[in-house]
Amino acid sequence: MKIKIKVKHLVFILISISFIAFVINPQLQLYIAKKQAEYWQPAAKVKLLKSLNSKMILDSQKQKIIQDYMLKNHITNQFDVYIGPSFSHYNPPDHAVTFTWDEMLPHLNRYVKKSPIDDDYASATKLLAFHYKSIGQLDQAYDILQSAIERTSVEDSWVRERLQLDQIQMMMEQADYSAAEQLLQKVSEKSNPDDYYLQAEIDQKKIEMEIYQGHLQKAYKEVKNTLTEYKAKQIDEDVYEQLLSMKNSLQNALDKRGNVIHTVKGRIVYSDGSPVSNAGVFLRSEEKVSRSVGPGEAYQVTTDTDGYFNIPKVLSGSYQVALGLSFDQINGWTWPVNMDEWLDVGEKKTITYNITLQKLIKLNSPVNQQKITDKHILFSWEKVEGADYYQLSLGADIDSGSVSTVFKSYITDNQINIPIEEVYNHPLGVIFSGDNLSTISPKSLLAFTNTNSQFYWSVDAYRANGERLTSSSGYRLDEDTIGNLPFFYLKERNLTKADRLLLSKKLKKALAAYQSNYEKDPDDIHSLRMIIRLIGAESDANATENEESIPYLQAYAEKTNSTQALFSLIDYYYEKQQWDSFHKWFNTYEAAVGNRLDEYDQAIYASALMKQGKVKEASERFKQVMELDKSHRFVGSWLAVELYDGKTFEHALTIARDYPERPFSDEKRDWFQMVQALQEESKTDPHYRKELKEGLDLYFKNEHEGLSHWMQTTDKPAMKKFIAAVKDVR
Repeated sequence: MKIKIKVKHLVFILISISFIAFVINPQLQLYIAKKQAEYWQPAAKVKLLKSLNSKMILDSQKQKIIQDYMLKNHITNQFDVYIGPSFSHYNPPDHAVTFTWDEMLPHLNRYVKKSPIDDDYASATKLLAFHYKSIGQLDQAYDILQSAIERTSVEDSWVRERLQLDQIQMMMEQADYSAAEQLLQKVSEKSNPDDYYLQAEIDQKKIEMEIYQGHLQKAYKEVKNTLTEYKAKQIDEDVYEQLLSMKNSLQNALDKRGNVIHTVKGRIVYSDGSPVSNAGVFLRSEEKVSRSVGPGEAYQVTTDTDGYFNIPKVLSGSYQVALGLSFDQINGWTWPVNMDEWLDVGEKKTITYNITLQKLIKLNSPVNQQKITDKHILFSWEKVEGADYYQLSLGADIDSGSVSTVFKSYITDNQINIPIEEVYNHPLGVIFSGDNLSTISPKSLLAFTNTNSQFYWSVDAYRANGERLTSSSGYRLDEDTIGNLPFFYLKERNLTKADRLLLSKKLKKALAAYQSNYEKDPDDIHSLRMIIRLIGAESDANATENEESIPYLQAYAEKTNSTQALFSLIDYYYEKQQWDSFHKWFNTYEAAVGNRLDEYDQAIYASALMKQGKVKEASERFKQVMELDKSHRFVGSWLAVELYDGKTFEHALTIARDYPERPFSDEKRDWFQMVQALQEESKTDPHYRKELKEGLDLYFKNEHEGLSHWMQTTDKPAMKKFIAAVKDVR
């Protein structure tokens, strides 16, 4: 059959086909791209870029693509991974699409020239300017801001003012203070006085201007006056907290190091010498290290193409460095920084801090969900050049999370054959999902004796001086880096009836069953171990339960030589101040760890000497601990010993300044300020030192009633605060 078509119909059909090809298809591709992104399909990226370059996609649609797939990712989470000495985390994006700067730049540049003036416009402009500034193109960054400001009108003043504040920041960084002050004055005069956030930003810029010029005393005076004014007006708490943080930093700098500002510089490279470019570098003060890295960090820069960074105008104080990296940058690599590594800024005008990323350690066995049925487990891994010893950690999946703790330290070979009973002895702690015993996790109590749980392990390599060289734990994101998976099961034993009762959360019945098993067979180590763990889990609710566990704990320590059990006995007799028993078990513990006491072990021993009145010996021990423990968590006890022994306040201030306590939470004890307060308070009382010694003596001797009465009746608030803080040291 033949079909005849008139020419005019053919033309109509061709036009229809063109309409589908050039209009319908691009819209369909955009729809598919969005759906692919929603379902985490990487192919979405190619289609979205094609849509951004298509003439058949509306400008408003392109602007929405930029907002949803470029701005949101980079504003809320500029880097894929954030790593610091005390943390490592990543915030997963809302979709699978991640654009590089090369891919984003042409579209962001068009966006800031054409898009409507709103929040996204301001964010895009600031992001683009920050990028150009980070790669050293300062003129381009300034032009971006200026062009954007010129696009704004009176109705957009809130956008213009915040972009002008970015201009002011750039002027300050270039030491063009005259221009910065003029523009800041202009912004201040035209700003809405009821916009508290903007007013706070303006006030902060004024204070920062003084800091940049080295006028720290003036900056401190201004921030104190501003805080007083804001407090009287009951201005927003977040605004007040930002200024309070600035005031504390200035006070710390002036109190301890003087009227000086500093520069922190360095370079980030891989161990093969290649640079890590466009990485984020954040300098974080003590009060911020326990919080996630955010866009409002006071000190943040990015590395240049050769991996170099430079952070100017840093106040004296203690900081931790954190990095922001892409997945590509960290894949297969790790930053082997110690948890207690701090950067003390104060003595030198310029501080150099270099960072080298190291290859992850390859694991050999046990791996890939291996089932262990033997009486021993061989842990084996790749040898690390320059390593003097290794540290092995074990972990387990517990309910909706996982827990990992150090298992063995000072392993001198790149393998170790461990009796499985030692693994069974290793606790994971007690995990509660709520506030009472009924919410306890049975898996956390069974720990490595649970034959149904999946376990994992990791290893770290160290030099003899404690410097961490590298680790097996890190980001392995593709076939080339993933290697052997560190998962295994322990199938050497079978779950007992008591174990099943525990897993069913019948804790009372499980404890009774374990106790019955142990009475029948005193060599039943598993039942003995579980009795101790169950009684220990209940001890928070009922302190007498701890007393009940001691005979079991002693028997367990004697039968297994478990270092965890031995230390629990040390802790018990320390609290009871039964010093003969304390020293007996401490000596046994020291032998069990091969005379390799860590800083916490030594600090507990020093504290025991302190409480026995052996202040000279305690002081010497505490001094050794401070050199080992960079957190200086026991510096308060050392100060108490020194002051009790009659040392001067000036001597104590030197210790407090040189060994500041490093917080791993929002709570921070400033011993320098507390000793300063003691010194000031003592000036009007000739018997002050005598009363201080009497108060400390009550604490040393655990005379709770006498100390409680003294705390309630003393008229010395600084002394009371100091002794209360010393009591909390542990």
